[in-house]
Amino acid sequence: MVHEDVLKTVEDVRIRQMRGGTIVTHAALTSLCSAAIKSKASSPQEFLTELEENSQYLTKIRAASIPLANGLRQVVSEAQKATEGGSDVEKLKQIVSDATMTFDRKLEESIKEIAEIGARRLKDGDVIMTHSYSSSVIAILKRTHQQGKQLRVFVTETRPELEGRDVVRELAAEGIDTTLIIDSAVSHFIEKSDKVLVGAEAVAANGAIVNKIGTATIAAVAHGARVRVYAAASTYKFSPETMLGELIEIEERDPSYVLDDPELRKMSKVTVRNPAFDVTSPQDIDLIITERGVIPPQAAIMIVREQNSRTAFAT
Repeated sequence: MVHEDVLKTVEDVRIRQMRGGTIVTHAALTSLCSAAIKSKASSPQEFLTELEENSQYLTKIRAASIPLANGLRQVVSEAQKATEGGSDVEKLKQIVSDATMTFDRKLEESIKEIAEIGARRLKDGDVIMTHSYSSSVIAILKRTHQQGKQLRVFVTETRPELEGRDVVRELAAEGIDTTLIIDSAVSHFIEKSDKVLVGAEAVAANGAIVNKIGTATIAAVAHGARVRVYAAASTYKFSPETMLGELIEIEERDPSYVLDDPELRKMSKVTVRNPAFDVTSPQDIDLIITERGVIPPQAAIMIVREQNSRTAFAT
């Protein structure tokens, strides 16, 4: 049975519209740890079964989020190994707690490293365009500003959930010169931009990125205007499954974000589609900024291979 803390987290993410894969991953890991600590399982196998069920349910939060999937997978894997090694329920609870905190800490540390590395790629006086909410992107922009470089930032509204407004609030609080623009004005403002900087929910083995819907269009427009496109993503967002040809699932969200239910019910022949993410071609991305350095999209396969090797070795 799925624990009430896990059910509450999934609902909270949906209702509160939590922004960014890192924030969502933290919320999921926190609830998984809480459920594990409160478990009343009488045997290690029962505890592990509960943990696996809660983990599988948490993947519903965001199907495209690779750090979420990687974090949950790592915690369950640690518990599986400990169960096979003869750990009792109390020991397993401690192992889950340690594993969740470790992954969470490493993810936060990766953002700090990305901020330092990314800030070195931005120049004083740069005009940056960004789309959607990304903890890594915001960290880069703040770190650049803290270094004394003056930036101007164009932030798209990012409809239909308007994440851009949250980005604007954070950048304005930092004292960064920020302009909120409507999504359809991207081509108008791209000529005034020096770089496009976006985050990623996931990075595929071929260097393509999955990010908020509209990212692919912005990257294509920037490519045509010869404006550089940088994606900021920790290596925890690289998807090992894509090396074997698996596709990253693109979730569709509630149509009511686009058209409210009463109005939609009046129009029997109208269907609303609301995909949350799209896939940006590696040909439209110049660099991916990771905590381990800056790589071209074509080098993503090396990171994915390394992750696969570590997983195989651990198994």
